[in-house]
Amino acid sequence: MGASTGTPSRTRVTGRLFHDILLEQYRYPPGPGVTLPRHAHDEYHLCLNVGTPGQYHYRGAWHLVPPGSLTVIMPDEVHQARDPADRENESTYAVLYASSARMRQVAAELGGPRAGLPYFGDPVIADDDLAVRFARVHRLLHEDTALARDVRLLSLLTLLLERHGRIRTAAPPEGRGPVPAVEAARAYLRDNYAADVTLDELARVAGLSPFHFARLFRRHVGMPPHAYQLQVRISHAKRLLLRGMPVSRVAQETGFFDLSHLTRHFKRHVGVAPGSYPQR
Repeated sequence: MGASTGTPSRTRVTGRLFHDILLEQYRYPPGPGVTLPRHAHDEYHLCLNVGTPGQYHYRGAWHLVPPGSLTVIMPDEVHQARDPADRENESTYAVLYASSARMRQVAAELGGPRAGLPYFGDPVIADDDLAVRFARVHRLLHEDTALARDVRLLSLLTLLLERHGRIRTAAPPEGRGPVPAVEAARAYLRDNYAADVTLDELARVAGLSPFHFARLFRRHVGMPPHAYQLQVRISHAKRLLLRGMPVSRVAQETGFFDLSHLTRHFKRHVGVAPGSYPQR
């Protein structure tokens, strides 16, 4: 081993944005295990684990994620990531977020125009060939021409769905009941992510009493409405940072009280301060 440089290792999280595709790279140095807060994403969350084992709590159970494996988390499904033990070596995670619209388009090409969102039953995928392809796309996406980028990405997502996903026929969107009420409230929070929304306001959107709505939202989403709102705001903050917006303005644009408020929540959920997130 080489001599130490004297520079302490630290967690690094960087992101890049390509239209609707968000790429992230997480690097954790050797040290105590990390546990991230329970959260959800609007998009499909694809992650390649390189280095040390990880774990996801997803759909009521813990799933071990061996090094070299690919994981897929469905949109809006609450999950938690952690290290099962202290890290003896550096851990690296390559993450790609694919929008529901993009995944539905791939499903429609494979299953016809009535295909709904692709479904993945097992979050952990043991497929060495697919993992290699994913790593290549993640590494080269910023170097490709637009045409090469689109072709590589389409090929990767198609292969992922063909090998490990299921295509379900979309159900009619009409209907009343608890799920449509919760979905209406989630859509309202996504559309008004920077607004200071009240519980009464959300309950009116859902057509329920505030008490009934709050309990129903938590039961169906897996987190209370304010926690979901925070996730939506952080997701938008990432994209604004990657588009070059100053951090102080990002805080204003995404509904945080001030820069310190954004920084505190961003560091807790992402692992680094917002100013360190865009890849230079």
